[in-house]
Amino acid sequence: MPDVGLDRLILRCYGYRSRKGTYVGVCLELNLAVEAESQEAVRKKMAEAISSYMETVFDTDDKASISFLLTRKAPLRDWFSYYFIHLLFYIKRFPNNFVFKEYIPFQLGHTY
Repeated sequence: MPDVGLDRLILRCYGYRSRKGTYVGVCLELNLAVEAESQEAVRKKMAEAISSYMETVFDTDDKASISFLLTRKAPLRDWFSYYFIHLLFYIKRFPNNFVFKEYIPFQLGHTY
């Protein structure tokens, strides 16, 4: 069975508590960010943002831009933050920093 690259359907995200007291979530592969009052709300908002973004990307009339829009990586500082938080998470849990994964939402099309 050929490798279908299911790991490419997983998006790496991280979150942290801002100085304002709200939580911020960042999706590295799509360079998306959300803000909410709790970690759970960040995860929910991120899932909604990813779904909305993907829907918009695939609905575009400019088909040549889809490849660029699906590989729109976050800045290097966000990648460093992700891996730093990931490292801290394994050393000691810090309640205001977290990493999580989201999945690219898609529906398999079919005809009757």
